[in-house]
Amino acid sequence: MASNYTPSDSPDNISECSSSSSSSSKIKDELLNDILMCGICLSRMTSPCCLPCAHSFCRSCLLDYAQNTTINSTTSMNFILCPYCKYQLNFRSFEHFESMLIINPILKQLCEALDSSKPTTCDQQQNQINGIYRARCHTCGLLKMLKICKHCAFMLCETCRRTHLLDVHRESKLQLNTLESRIELINKKRLEMDKKAEEYDEIRQRIQMYVQRFIHNIEQQRDQALQILNERQHANDEAFWTGNGFDNGEKLDFFNSLLRTGQKKLFAKNITDKDLMDLSDNLQTMPDVNEKLIESIQFTQLSLELDETYTNKQLIRVFDAQEITKKNDNNEQTNEMHS
Repeated sequence: MASNYTPSDSPDNISECSSSSSSSSKIKDELLNDILMCGICLSRMTSPCCLPCAHSFCRSCLLDYAQNTTINSTTSMNFILCPYCKYQLNFRSFEHFESMLIINPILKQLCEALDSSKPTTCDQQQNQINGIYRARCHTCGLLKMLKICKHCAFMLCETCRRTHLLDVHRESKLQLNTLESRIELINKKRLEMDKKAEEYDEIRQRIQMYVQRFIHNIEQQRDQALQILNERQHANDEAFWTGNGFDNGEKLDFFNSLLRTGQKKLFAKNITDKDLMDLSDNLQTMPDVNEKLIESIQFTQLSLELDETYTNKQLIRVFDAQEITKKNDNNEQTNEMHS
């Protein structure tokens, strides 16, 4: 009886084929798992959303990532960096970012068809709450547990983060040294400025004192001149009223009025006896006047002299000290030329 057995149908060959097929299937599964793995939680994606850079992540992971990045950010602009390529996605608010996430239906169906998603462990959930994710480090590119750096907003592993913080420490020290030197220079100049301000205050006081002395001297001269005028006017009044016999201005005004009235009545065609008698009685009271004495009265003649040159002269002048040095140098050169 013939047998259908062939060498290829031996148990060893069958086992090798089965092993090769299993190995190929495992490689395909691993490759598919890598493709469908979220780069943030490192698990099969759930509700996969694609960023503009074409990298996909779980919707919940992106929301947590954006929220932690926004909280730790010191800038006014809201953005996230793709954990893979560091593409920067800007958004106005967390609600705006949430509306930007659109689920990829093909990836979702593929993940659901494989039905191999696993829930996030408690440690992973706690790490996400603390802002810690497992992804590729921005600096070294290795797949490690990452944390968002509050200084640069990149996701770094612990080693790279420590190195980065040491660099920040050295840079901050250099900046502090620069700031110290600048502050020292500024404080030195500020002291110099304060000394100049004190000198300016002294000059200001000297100007005020000079003006006060000037005003005081002018007022003294004014008072002396007015006193002389008053004395001379009083002397003239005394000499006039003492020599004319009328004693005061009221009495003189009365006789001036009597003169005008009397002349008018005497030259009138009709004058009553009573008016004539009243005029005669008033004329009898006229004082004796020594005409020679009145003519001999001399009034003091005064003259006024005012110095108007001060109005055209700059009595107060403030100028830079360099002008004096320059002026002295010019004078020395002039003297040398003449000599």
